[in-house]
Amino acid sequence: MKNRALSIRAKLMILFSLTILFPVLIIAYVLPAYYTKLITTETEKLTESTLVGLTSNIQYYLDELERVTTIPYNYNEVMYALKIRSAGIYKQSDSYTKYKADYALYNTLPGVLENMHKEILGTLLLPLDGSIFYKDSRSTLYKARTDYPYQEQDWYQEAVKANGKATFVGVHPQDYLDIDPVQSVFSVARLIRDMDSRKPIAVILSDADTVVIDRIVRQLISNDSVVVITDINGQLVYTSSDVPSETLKELSASSSAVNYRGEPYVQVSKTVPSSSWKVTSLIPQSRFTDKVRWMHTTGLIFASGGLILTLFLFLAYSRKLLTPFREMIQVMRHVQRGDMTKRVAIHGKDEVAELGSALNRMIRRLDDMVINEYLAKLKQQDAEMQALQSQIKPHFLYNTLSGFIGLNRRRDHDTLDRAIRSLSGLLRYILSSDTCITLAEEFEIIRKYADLQSMRFQDRLSFHFELDNALEGLRIPKLLLQPLVENSVVHGFEPCEHPCLIEVVASVQRLDGSLRAVIVVKDNGVGFEPTAIKNSDRVGMRNVDERLALFCKGTSDFNIQSAPGKGTAITITIDLHEEGLPNEHHCG
Repeated sequence: MKNRALSIRAKLMILFSLTILFPVLIIAYVLPAYYTKLITTETEKLTESTLVGLTSNIQYYLDELERVTTIPYNYNEVMYALKIRSAGIYKQSDSYTKYKADYALYNTLPGVLENMHKEILGTLLLPLDGSIFYKDSRSTLYKARTDYPYQEQDWYQEAVKANGKATFVGVHPQDYLDIDPVQSVFSVARLIRDMDSRKPIAVILSDADTVVIDRIVRQLISNDSVVVITDINGQLVYTSSDVPSETLKELSASSSAVNYRGEPYVQVSKTVPSSSWKVTSLIPQSRFTDKVRWMHTTGLIFASGGLILTLFLFLAYSRKLLTPFREMIQVMRHVQRGDMTKRVAIHGKDEVAELGSALNRMIRRLDDMVINEYLAKLKQQDAEMQALQSQIKPHFLYNTLSGFIGLNRRRDHDTLDRAIRSLSGLLRYILSSDTCITLAEEFEIIRKYADLQSMRFQDRLSFHFELDNALEGLRIPKLLLQPLVENSVVHGFEPCEHPCLIEVVASVQRLDGSLRAVIVVKDNGVGFEPTAIKNSDRVGMRNVDERLALFCKGTSDFNIQSAPGKGTAITITIDLHEEGLPNEHHCG
């Protein structure tokens, strides 16, 4: 058994054991995070139970305010006074009726309101005839303003919309009183309706001092927390400290954590049932992190030691470990570019050395396979191309010689003589060993062929050639277009009774975002049914299609459009590079 060094896996296990990776992670991150989460959860539960008491106390004062707004319903004389005032008949009433109404509003109702809770500052009663009655629990000197637009206030309109239900009004200035300075209060408003007709007769507003909320909050919430109370519309009702508008937006989004004055805070919320006010307590995140700060310090010490040790070991060992892999990458890049001469230098007997040896063996075998496959494919492709091209030559000669027979029968010996000399020059070019020529050379071949046919058929047959200068150097198989022109003459023109025009046009076009060479061979002869071409004797078109597919290998297209009596158009498209050169194809 051969001596073998430690495996890479064993070396990595030793390395990570030395760096005590898992203990560092547990001490530095997992335990502090766990205890922080535990303390946060417990604090949130405690704060939530505190908020239950806070919302209950707030609910108590709101209930008191709501009860004040129902007091007029408990006294028939008050309801009667409001009814005749709202109906507009107070001024036309007799003295006794006015006395009863005034006594109810100026004596009975204020006497009842004096016994309310001391935090209830006052009650404002607004009959619909525009009169104003106000009872202040602090001093009889405070009076409601007569020039105040009561009906334009939001709380007044909300009370009317509520149609008899209590409407809770957030903290607002008590600017409807003739008082200096103006105090901020929170209120409950209600629309008073006649018990018989159910028609509105007045709006009542009961005010409470915001000191009540502040006193409740200070008793139940710790000093480092911030309490925010918002109404059902998200508007601020109360805050124990100034809260920026950005923080209020985060509270409206109901996120679990908010940013308050640049520091993270955890929010815990409860809702006051009757008013749908949201009471939120913001707890500083530092309250939890300070308790586990020593864990973070200890973890940082262990983590720093582990990182230093890991860095030292990697610096000492990484050069020896990683150099062979870098060498393999460089060798593979050379192989990717087609250079099969590069090999990996083998050092040692571990898995890396075995991998390098296997890579060298693979490159050698790949080199042999590529060479053998390339040579075999090249020979096969050359044979196929030669076989297909050899079919063109006898077919072309047969059709041309048939034309000579026609000239001879007409005894047009001069034309026949010129045609034979033209044919000998054309055959010298066609029978050359080249199998691949430029598009310009192919056009020269078909022009000579066209001259032969023009001498044979005189004015009955004409040709038009057009070649884009950018395509003159495009390389194609020899005699790719000549069979198509010959088919147009033999099958499109000869059976036709009218003069014909054969056009050959080559241009550069952009189709479907790609640059392509488009070659069109078109005639206005008799045409044919394209579906019948498979069963016909038109060897030329089938041969061109096969040679084009072999030459271009998926980067070309051969399309035939024809109909009986409407002529034929054959279109060849070949993909080009963006710089105007053809894609690389094999051409022997």
